[in-house]
Amino acid sequence: MNVRPFPWAIAALILLSGCATMERRELGRAADATASPVLRKVGSVAELDQLLGSGHRLAALEDEQDRRRKCRQPRAERPAWLRCKGGRLDDDDSSVLETIEVTGSRLDPRDLITNNQEGGVDEGDFVKKSGDFLLVLRGGTLHVVRIARGDAAVLEHASSLRLADDDDEIWFDEILTFGPRILLLGFNYGEDQPVAELQLFTLDSQGGLQRDARFWLRSNDYFDGDNYGARLQGDNLLLSLNLPLELSGDMAWPEWSRRDVAVPAWTPLLEATDLYYPMLPGTFPNLHVVLQCPLSGLDGERLACRSTGFVASGDSELYVTARHAYLALGGLAPEAYRSRLMHPSDDSLPPDAWPLVRTVILRVPFAQAPAAVATVHGSVDQAFQFREDADGSLWVLALSGVHADEIETTRYGLYRLGPGDFSDFAGEPGPPRAVAEVPGAASTLRFGRDVVWFGEPKGWHQDEPTSGLAWALALEDGQLGSVQVGHSVQFLQPAEDAMLAIGLLPGGGSSVSLLAESPRPRRLDALAWPGYVTSESRSHAVNIGRLPGGPLLLGVPAWPDALISGEQWPDELASDLVYARIEGRTLSGAGALEMQDPEAPACEDCWDWYGNARSFLIGGRVFALSGSLLVEAAWRDGRVQPRARLALP
Repeated sequence: MNVRPFPWAIAALILLSGCATMERRELGRAADATASPVLRKVGSVAELDQLLGSGHRLAALEDEQDRRRKCRQPRAERPAWLRCKGGRLDDDDSSVLETIEVTGSRLDPRDLITNNQEGGVDEGDFVKKSGDFLLVLRGGTLHVVRIARGDAAVLEHASSLRLADDDDEIWFDEILTFGPRILLLGFNYGEDQPVAELQLFTLDSQGGLQRDARFWLRSNDYFDGDNYGARLQGDNLLLSLNLPLELSGDMAWPEWSRRDVAVPAWTPLLEATDLYYPMLPGTFPNLHVVLQCPLSGLDGERLACRSTGFVASGDSELYVTARHAYLALGGLAPEAYRSRLMHPSDDSLPPDAWPLVRTVILRVPFAQAPAAVATVHGSVDQAFQFREDADGSLWVLALSGVHADEIETTRYGLYRLGPGDFSDFAGEPGPPRAVAEVPGAASTLRFGRDVVWFGEPKGWHQDEPTSGLAWALALEDGQLGSVQVGHSVQFLQPAEDAMLAIGLLPGGGSSVSLLAESPRPRRLDALAWPGYVTSESRSHAVNIGRLPGGPLLLGVPAWPDALISGEQWPDELASDLVYARIEGRTLSGAGALEMQDPEAPACEDCWDWYGNARSFLIGGRVFALSGSLLVEAAWRDGRVQPRARLALP
């Protein structure tokens, strides 16, 4: 492992790429027509069509040149399906298509039970709190559970609401609450064109639900393996949408419709001239939209949102703070289309071509201010690669290379973008503050106070060993240190001024390590959970909170190892919850809550896209949810001990 200066990209690319061939110059000119380094709006519908036509022409040219490259290879090395009549494309393969303001928050801190990345921004999840009630989303049904009546603690089922008919192909994933109002986000798979669904409810004092509004939003599925589709920030609902762009008249445009009125009508969320032009070249671009919808506006007949749309190829990653939404859009630098290091259609990058990878980071302020852009080398595919500081600076840890020679190594570049680094120009990125190379496939990331931590995950079924290390890259001086933890790193969870690394032990069981940042990265203590296998992958599954006047309590979902067999896939099992007590610089066992219910019907919702289990604190009360079983526990004798159980219908 080492830390070394990042090569100055422009000079390196000029030296490495050599003289561009005629083909590559042709490809470069075609790529130039699909992007602009200046952050500007699309001028008209005709210009948007022209942009899309340029993308199709670039795609056709990439395909043609890729086939020519393959046809120059010896016949024995060509794919079996490839026809190389004179190195030309067949006629049927060569077609080219022509032609919101910051206000006081409605979030009650007492109702925040989700392990959110940023304070003041609540993320959608399948369990939320609203006053004296819990809202639990299970298998297409929204359950209401009363947890208090006056000053008395209770655990009672209050009501349940089936959200859709059995014939409807709607899947709901996320709840958000603000006061007595409930927001649900789902996706409707039964429509010919993709539709996300937003439903709004009011919760009454008896736990009854009244549906107030039902909206449809044209969008591809919002699901992301480690991110969330909806957030509450201040007095705003935040949503991110995306759709593929096609020539006008052929595509589904982002629009909304009120679906609980007599004559539903579609209203565009934005116009073509509201879109920002792409800043990186690409083929077949998508439309990425950030919506900021005042919560007060959801009470009316229309969905009044501030929409900011960007055109870019590929996927996007959303990171939200109390002041800004950041949208990361990846791609290749314009030089990549002229360079001899690679071909843009290659499925994988050779090591020397990684300096050509770019991420454009768009900053959307919540105040009435224009969007701005900055650029970094490398790729960003999870929100934990970002952290915003109090002064508005943005830290970015970008993946900037993977090598697999004798030992696989992963390279990261660390950037700090000050407010002044965001502008209306996406030029060549400057060098990062530091570059770190670590052995293995590190992909679990989390910023601490003074370092960024990362580690190597491992699934319960994987036989390959991990390094058993966690790494810490200092934000100030770029020094890289490693810490032996002796287990994989599935989760990294801040715990006040320390970091928790949670993962699987070699040979079975799970473990948590308590890590310190200063004066040097080191492990302070460790705790093993023998007989348990961590069962989830999302950050919301792990939760930490301080007991009143007591220690920090960590809860982690885990499968009982004794119940895992070769005949039963663990996803069909409910997770138990295991606990650790954090006091000072020490870890100690805090018990486990057994969540298996032999009297329950066959488990259909034990595991879902968003997971199945959560642990959270409400005052001094400890709650565990797994599948359709809700358990309240008490903190007695230094352990979590079950007090009451409620099986949801």
